[in-house]
Amino acid sequence: MSKLLDTAHALRLDAHLDRVNHNALHLQRVLSTLKGIGPQGTFLGSRKLGPDSPEYSWLAEVSRLLALAGIASKTGGGPGLMEAPHKGCADAGRIDRAVAVCADFFNGEEDLNPYVAKGGHVFNMPDFNSRHDGLFFGSMFHGVLWGRLGTMHELYDLLNRLKHGLLSGAPVYFIERDGYWSQKKDFHTQSLSDELGPRISPADYETTKIINITETTPENFVRMLLVDIGF
Repeated sequence: MSKLLDTAHALRLDAHLDRVNHNALHLQRVLSTLKGIGPQGTFLGSRKLGPDSPEYSWLAEVSRLLALAGIASKTGGGPGLMEAPHKGCADAGRIDRAVAVCADFFNGEEDLNPYVAKGGHVFNMPDFNSRHDGLFFGSMFHGVLWGRLGTMHELYDLLNRLKHGLLSGAPVYFIERDGYWSQKKDFHTQSLSDELGPRISPADYETTKIINITETTPENFVRMLLVDIGF
């Protein structure tokens, strides 16, 4: 019985190692291609807010202005707030500035948005780690909008990588209205007790800014962003 278990265990590890090697080679090709695209930034957000939402319209205009400046917008490639930046690139006549880093492992759960599908760059990633590598590596900034579990997963991985120097330093913008991120930040950084302290250290938010779309126009945000990244 022991030999059978040992053999089964070894076979499972071999299969896992094969996947690791395959995914690593795929990621290497993706990152090499992303390098050739030029300056780029990442936007994270939910598929749930569509063209009728103020976030969508605001973000599309931001990305249009960035595309005119030659800066590409990376998203997860789906609808909603992943689509808005790619619409902005299309509106600028620069669909080549639209980049989708897709979750191929969801087996078709995420539909590719129609803008990036018409001439943008599409990368199908086989797992969460390589997808986050594709989304984050090389980005000069990161914009985080309204989102649920998937967006929160991306956000915490992003902040953790920045904290530990696993990514080059880049500003993070929490883009909100009605206190969406402000209230979360206050909740996270409020001290629970002298023993426990805050849920998240305030120091982990030092490289972040909160942008209220009802108070900041797309033009003013882009001007600020370009100064922040030294572009």
